[in-house]
Amino acid sequence: MQGKLALILGGSASAPNRDANHDTILVILISKFPVMISLSFKKARRLVLLTASFACLLPLSVQGAPSDRLNEAIVLTPQPGATREDADIATWQARARAAGAKANGFERLGWAYVAKARRTLDAGYYKLAEKTTDVMDTKFGASAEARLLRGHVFHNLHRFAEAETLARGLVAERGLASDYALLCDALMEQGKLTAAIEACQQLVDVRPGVEAYSRIAHLRWLKGDLAGATAMMETAERAVSPREAATRAWLLARLSGYYLQSGDVARALAVAESAIGAEGSYPPALLARGRALLAVGKSADAVAVLRQAAELNPLPEYQWWLADAQRASGHDADAATTEQAIRMHGEASDPRTLALFLATRGESAGEAVRLAREELANRADVLTHDALAWALAAKGDVAGAQAEIALAGAEHTRDARLLWHAGEIALATGDHAAAERAFSEAGPLAATLTPSERSRLTQRLGTAVVLAR
Repeated sequence: MQGKLALILGGSASAPNRDANHDTILVILISKFPVMISLSFKKARRLVLLTASFACLLPLSVQGAPSDRLNEAIVLTPQPGATREDADIATWQARARAAGAKANGFERLGWAYVAKARRTLDAGYYKLAEKTTDVMDTKFGASAEARLLRGHVFHNLHRFAEAETLARGLVAERGLASDYALLCDALMEQGKLTAAIEACQQLVDVRPGVEAYSRIAHLRWLKGDLAGATAMMETAERAVSPREAATRAWLLARLSGYYLQSGDVARALAVAESAIGAEGSYPPALLARGRALLAVGKSADAVAVLRQAAELNPLPEYQWWLADAQRASGHDADAATTEQAIRMHGEASDPRTLALFLATRGESAGEAVRLAREELANRADVLTHDALAWALAAKGDVAGAQAEIALAGAEHTRDARLLWHAGEIALATGDHAAAERAFSEAGPLAATLTPSERSRLTQRLGTAVVLAR
């Protein structure tokens, strides 16, 4: 086993009353679709109105308990859109509506929702996939197929411990490659890297390919092996099917980040553009291109790209990069508006990044600590330890920050932000030599920092050297 692990480490009802029943169903959906509501209330309202109208058209054969009817009405509600994913959803909805529909039809519908969520980064589609598993359980009984689908939903909704529980059961029951992939993902997010490596080794033993290679790349990156991570991500990109445009775009976006971290900005930009070519308007690809443009000082060009990315995927990470690009190009008022959106909506969509943002801006330190601690309870990886360390430092708890940054550095992850934070915390403790080491390690990786972070690191690089003498 040690040798193998080196691979990784190296019809009849009357229509409902519009005013009464639609409002009632809206209340139900607010509790069942919290992510969708937080992302787009208007979009959710449209879905509710479609669902309320569609529920009364279900044949009597699918009408059971009210909650069961509602679940089925939700997942079979026609979805707008003209993409390949929308066509797949429509196809499997039609199969699921047909008389004598089988569990497989609902399973394929659930995975179609997952594909749509991955393409759009709209978490509401993960909730639709989850409701599909509820329907499968009700109509056909519990199954491994439904548990795998539910596990992927849990993982993508950051319910990592629940995803791990399901994955461990699936591995024990049948041990398919997809089961090991889910287990590896859930373990990585919780910071359980030794167990994640073992699961990933099982995955590559059962089915070598892009799923295994991309996970190996990320594990190598977490363990501080940037060159090994880059090589394996290149292997994954070569292994992906030409028909999997979204997967190839995701791989290329990640690969662009690795090149950017290594200082090969020109290649990072070229690969990001290839990702956009593979899947136009794909937010991670646009973000990768925007980051590379900022690294070469093209802030005005970066603003246009990052604005599009943030409009498509209004998460704090995207908005933070956009705000920094706007400030770098002299649009301070626009940057302030973007930053206010981070403060208003960040907790619902990405509390860890919001905690980092607040701590970096030197505001609401207590709130940043709360957000990071809550995230750590669910996601105890090195990056969350770093977020908590940075928030504690902003609050003035140097001892607590020192303990957390030690945990963040335990796997020797070579991340510019983590290393910069480590240097700042070392300075706060008076350990100037440690600060110089951390800043020096962060320097060559600085292209992955936002412009404002990079500027602060540049200032510290000189300061730490002087203080250490």
